[in-house]
Amino acid sequence: MSLYTNTELYDLVHGPFADEETFDFYYQMAIRYGPKVLDAACGTGQILIPLAKAGIEICGFDISEEMLSACRQKAADEGVSIEACNGDMRDFAFSQSFDLIFVAGNSFQHLMTDADISAAFNSIRKHLAPKGRLHIEMFNPSWPLLMREPEKRLMVGQFGEYILTEDSSYDVINRTSHTTWHFWHKPSGKETSLSYSAREYLLTDVEEMFSSNGFVIEHHYGDFDLSPYDEERSSKHLVVAKMA
Repeated sequence: MSLYTNTELYDLVHGPFADEETFDFYYQMAIRYGPKVLDAACGTGQILIPLAKAGIEICGFDISEEMLSACRQKAADEGVSIEACNGDMRDFAFSQSFDLIFVAGNSFQHLMTDADISAAFNSIRKHLAPKGRLHIEMFNPSWPLLMREPEKRLMVGQFGEYILTEDSSYDVINRTSHTTWHFWHKPSGKETSLSYSAREYLLTDVEEMFSSNGFVIEHHYGDFDLSPYDEERSSKHLVVAKMA
């Protein structure tokens, strides 16, 4: 079963809303590059809802109806009016352009083929204002984790009444990983397993991806504190780019 069909467990791990550091990063991005902002693959609204609540002119879309339903419910609970619709990163359509389009939370890594990636960039270009900016957030690969023994479970942590472990396999040729999270519910002893796949990006992969799809990288941060990207130390790729 896909991780993105179980919004309760997804939010249990990721948090219902962005933490302070993550929110501050995206808020400053919206202030700097806005005013009109699009949250592509908005999920359950971890970033969309707090930004809307802070007065940012933002809308979003996601391919998962389960995630969108949770997003709308959370917005209603917070008393926030949002626009969040169903859409596919590879072929979305809005009647307006945006000054900032961002893909947060490593969602871009779920595009597994070159054709999918090119289609997403094409859709983004169609919706980006002439002087607009694109931001994509991705993991910086941890090779010890990627090359570990397949199906050997590692402890992730405890989240409420759940103990979370994971196993993962890596396809070196296609640079893709497949991970399964196992949620063991302590009171009942029941286990729920949820999976996701991702494409992994080295520095050269990131640079080639943006340039071959018509974008120039302006900033490449390694974390939300705006520290410069370091291939050995950074936990993330946080890329800000403009159309070439």
